[in-house]
Amino acid sequence: MDKYFLLSIFLLLGGFSLQVQAQRSATYTLLQAGGIFGLSSSNDQSPMHGYQFQFAFGKNFYDNFYLGLGIGNDVYRGKTTIADGTRSIRRINTLPIFADFRVPLASLSPLWTFGAMANAGYAPSIGNDYFKGFLAKAGLTYAQLLAERSDLLFTVGYGFQQFDSRFSSNMFNQHNVFITIGLFVH
Repeated sequence: MDKYFLLSIFLLLGGFSLQVQAQRSATYTLLQAGGIFGLSSSNDQSPMHGYQFQFAFGKNFYDNFYLGLGIGNDVYRGKTTIADGTRSIRRINTLPIFADFRVPLASLSPLWTFGAMANAGYAPSIGNDYFKGFLAKAGLTYAQLLAERSDLLFTVGYGFQQFDSRFSSNMFNQHNVFITIGLFVH
């Protein structure tokens, strides 16, 4: 009788444990902002600096990796030289739509996690204010636990952005470094 009682308690607790794991969030949401620092640019353009805002959401695969979709707003500013030799400030906007991939690499404590991220996507042309072009980003993340299942996320990485305007034949690209801070809920 005691064997069957202990076995039923064990099975009941095991079933409860599986139910608790099934209730964990299967999605993630990311909201972040940061700076962009231009390294080099093609077509004799000087590197541009700026800022970015990003929102991403997607699927949480048991906290082993995250795969989602994001949208951002990247604003670049830099000096440019017009054909007559005059220098002026140039502002370029992109509205990228990208695939977002994240993976935790090491958990140093229950509060700190290091990870990696990668984005790849395309910025469509919207009117004459938003340039189109391919983009790719890769970087390292540091997550500091704020509350249950939500982290303060710091990211530093490398990015590539292509700029193409349908109103001018001047297509160019830029390599940059970015730093962001955001809220990561998983």
